[in-house]
Amino acid sequence: MTQEVFGLRYEFVYRHGHLMELFKEGGLEASELSNLQVRMLEANQIPRLLPFDIHEVDSNIRLLYRLSSKRMLSHVLKVENFSIHLLAKLMYAIVSTLDESKNYMLCEMNFVLKDNFIFIGQDWSDVYLTYAPLNIAHDVDESYLAIDALLHKLILHLGEEEQVQLQAWVPTHLARKSFQAYKEALLKLMDEPILKRETIANPPSETIVAPVPEQGLPKAHWKHDEAKHIQPKSENPILSKREQMQISFIPLQQRWRWMTIAFILILLAFLWQQYLESPSTSLLQIIAGTTLLLGDVGFVLLFLGRPDFSSRMIQNQKSSSTAHSIYDPGNEVILDDATCATDPLDIQHYYQNLTLHTTLLSPSHSNATVLLGKSPKLDQLGPRLERQVEGVNQTVPINSEVFTIGRGDSSSRVNYVVEDVGVSRIHAEIVQTSNGFQLRDAGSTNGTFLNEFPLVTYQGYTLKDGDIVRIIRQELTFRL
Repeated sequence: MTQEVFGLRYEFVYRHGHLMELFKEGGLEASELSNLQVRMLEANQIPRLLPFDIHEVDSNIRLLYRLSSKRMLSHVLKVENFSIHLLAKLMYAIVSTLDESKNYMLCEMNFVLKDNFIFIGQDWSDVYLTYAPLNIAHDVDESYLAIDALLHKLILHLGEEEQVQLQAWVPTHLARKSFQAYKEALLKLMDEPILKRETIANPPSETIVAPVPEQGLPKAHWKHDEAKHIQPKSENPILSKREQMQISFIPLQQRWRWMTIAFILILLAFLWQQYLESPSTSLLQIIAGTTLLLGDVGFVLLFLGRPDFSSRMIQNQKSSSTAHSIYDPGNEVILDDATCATDPLDIQHYYQNLTLHTTLLSPSHSNATVLLGKSPKLDQLGPRLERQVEGVNQTVPINSEVFTIGRGDSSSRVNYVVEDVGVSRIHAEIVQTSNGFQLRDAGSTNGTFLNEFPLVTYQGYTLKDGDIVRIIRQELTFRL
């Protein structure tokens, strides 16, 4: 991937970490850089800017940006859900970065406001922008044109209804060109979505239908309102309150009664000893309440016994099994016990006369006469990934222009899920181009390998039939 921005070409490389490199074919001279901006970038860790470094070899200057643990915005938009709230959150962080750049003597027009130069972290507000410290003459209002162009490009990733709502919202709320006005409008957009505001402003009117006079029609003896609603029959039968409150008790033996008394007395002695060591009003209330509770438990165990839940569980099982039986009043069939039982004489009679039964055999297509010749060609499988699992060959078809591979989650959609430890949410992707298919690492933590060669992040590598793609421990063979 090699393109141009501000007259510089850029590409992604790997040098002890993933880097983005800006350079010039003939070499970037020191006079083309702004010394003040370079010193400010090197001396300060400016928030929401990509970490910046200058690499100079034989008077050939290259600008390096570290991309570790950061995801390119254009790739994230392809695989994650995007909404108006997230768009407002992202744009607010970008506008705030441009507004605060003057505190570091930076020029807001030197920011590259394109989706493949904007990177995000774990959250949509965790934004990292690319800044080129070049001596470039700009008009004052060009920064707002770049912001509006980025905003309209992000709107295209929303749903159709949200696109219409937001395209009508932009001209009215972003008419005043100032960073403060942009931030205030985006804050309102985050706090109160457009659809919600329009619903409140224009509540749906209820249609009133005039009653049709019933002339010459006989009056019904019942009304629709008086009809009883038939409630669905629940699976578990509703027990009466008396049945729910009935609990049987099993009396304790004499030995268990003495053990219960001893346990309660020991526990009470321990609690009151704690109170005597550190007396306080709150502790007295807690221990007094616990004493009353233990007294009630002891009374129940000594005079009534322990509760018996086994009979109740059996009763519930019987009631649930009865409730699961299907009842159909139209097809009700009553069977006697005598008819339900299978008569052994009938079974013997059936097998004795089994040879007298004549059955029709359906014609088998396997015995049909066929023409000899070449077998029909198998359907072309097309581009796919193959994987060996316990000796069985599994095939994963590549049926989209951007085929994503990774761990995935509720917010990140992937076409093929790899559940190994260390796999990123969006680990790699296979992109269909006019010249074939390309494999790209999507900013993964542990990297992607093509034929045991580590890939540079976001750099495209042409795939050929038989190439092996390795993600952590899983190997996938690319087939055409």
